[in-house]
Amino acid sequence: MNDPAALKKIIEDDYNAKLALKQKEESYYPEKLKEFGLKSIDRFVSYHPNPSKFMKFGITFGHKDLEIVADAIANNKPWAIVSGLNPSSPLHFGHKAIFDELLWLQQQGADLFIPITNDETYLVGKADSLAKARKTAYEDIIPSIIAMGFNPEKTHIYVDSDYPDIYNVAMDVSRKLTLNKLFGVFGWDYKEQTENPGKVFYMGGVQLAQILLPQYPEFGGPKPTIIPVGIDQHPYILLARDIAEKKGFIPPAEIDLKFLMGLDGKGKMSKSREGSAILLTDTPEEAEKKLRKAYTGGSVSGDFQRQHGGIPGICPVYGLRMYHFEKDNSLEKKCKTGETLCGQCKKEATEQVKAWLADHQRKLPEARTRINDFLLKTPIRSIFE
Repeated sequence: MNDPAALKKIIEDDYNAKLALKQKEESYYPEKLKEFGLKSIDRFVSYHPNPSKFMKFGITFGHKDLEIVADAIANNKPWAIVSGLNPSSPLHFGHKAIFDELLWLQQQGADLFIPITNDETYLVGKADSLAKARKTAYEDIIPSIIAMGFNPEKTHIYVDSDYPDIYNVAMDVSRKLTLNKLFGVFGWDYKEQTENPGKVFYMGGVQLAQILLPQYPEFGGPKPTIIPVGIDQHPYILLARDIAEKKGFIPPAEIDLKFLMGLDGKGKMSKSREGSAILLTDTPEEAEKKLRKAYTGGSVSGDFQRQHGGIPGICPVYGLRMYHFEKDNSLEKKCKTGETLCGQCKKEATEQVKAWLADHQRKLPEARTRINDFLLKTPIRSIFE
């Protein structure tokens, strides 16, 4: 373009649009804390001698009843974590973020329960069959979880269709559940949801069974349980807390994590949007191609960015590095001051991602030989007494 004034306007308009997006992103999570009556994580961070990196960086940002877990940690009492996973595809770096936090939580003394929900994957149409989703679980997802370093003695993984006891527990908790309550919490349209009654049973009974399972007698009875969730999953916790009280269990707590942005800059990382996610099964070369095309919070002009800085809060490359590789906030300063431009940041991100993928994938063959050590096989018989 030969018109300097027009070029300047394009650069400034692009920058102002990204600033507006940053302001919107920054207000979203505080507004949700207020809307749902949740608390900031800051007090827990100030008292814990070694909080997780996600807590220190504000990635884990909110909670409900984390105090009961803090008491269990401080007094060496039993407690549990539940975090389910939909096996519609191999894990990606958005999932890895959650598992990094789960690993820290387990290191604080918790037993970790991981339901792999191939039944949900099939019911909502993300897989053509239960068998296909089951195959993804055993071939890709469970080995990746094991390779991240979880303790087999305190990690209990089950694929729903291979652990039929979960459906007995679902029937047990469903006795305490009404359709009005279920539809009210989720704001569902009655006609739309009743066209798939299996989905209604799953979203109510089965998911509640997964959340409350650690409090059944087979696992030691009522205990503090925490569910790490994205803020959009808060209604599940509300429903589980209601049912827990009716069963004489301890209402489960929650911690809330900010989503890792997809590489396309259009929302949370998701396999369903092409180019959005780096899968943990991607080759280093595939990851490099995706990063090369990634959206950034920088300017279309290097000179403008050196002068005004980038906008890291809306940049998925920055987010990827902060979630997974950086140990302090120095990258944010380098971006905001224009010291580091997007090309250099992408180059460094690519090196970090490729090295991590290569190391992770080297661990997978050995991890596949250890699957049986992590599978939950405990029969649930107390509901028949």
